[in-house]
Amino acid sequence: MKYEHRGSIAWTPKAVLWDLDGTLVDSDPLWVAAERHCAESNGVVWNEGLSLRMTAAPLPVCAKVLQEAGVRLDADVIIAALVADVTAMYGDDVPWTPGAWDVLTELRRHGIPSVLVTGSPFSLASRVVAAAPEGMFVGIVSGDDDIPHKPDPAPYLRGARLAGVPADDCLVFEDSASGVTSALAAGAHAIGLNACARTPLPADAAYPVLDSLRDFRLGE
Repeated sequence: MKYEHRGSIAWTPKAVLWDLDGTLVDSDPLWVAAERHCAESNGVVWNEGLSLRMTAAPLPVCAKVLQEAGVRLDADVIIAALVADVTAMYGDDVPWTPGAWDVLTELRRHGIPSVLVTGSPFSLASRVVAAAPEGMFVGIVSGDDDIPHKPDPAPYLRGARLAGVPADDCLVFEDSASGVTSALAAGAHAIGLNACARTPLPADAAYPVLDSLRDFRLGE
């Protein structure tokens, strides 16, 4: 079994490592709303520059950006508020990105394990894993883990270890430049996704970039 990209047959991944926000789930608008609410409820005027500085950033970085903008709260209070807001906005359903559920079920049919590798907290990551097809995910690397964040390779190196395969046998789905940098630095193969990305990846990148997970196919 191999995967196909734009009609070409490529290598066979032994595991798939997934970014969460903007890749597996369409949650970036929820994070933007939470960040904006935190800013404005603390007297800070929201602007696109603030949003861009927090794009794909770990929560401690988001907290620092908001503090520098004028939010006079401790970082842990800011992070707790952001997570609480996003959790509430999730509601009862996980907002899967277009095609995500189909790819997950196809991977399960072929016996290819997945690991979630995200800067989001474990509480949100585990909620998504619980909603995924049963037995699909064999591990979670979250922002709560005491390791460097993306673009450092540490998250994807740990993800590969949880999958039980070398990083160069792993396929990574990512929607951000920092995430792709992390994946490639770990030695994994990366596919960029632009369906829900705040900042689209360049179509002429050195790695494949898809408009949607609907464009991804597994071949026999």
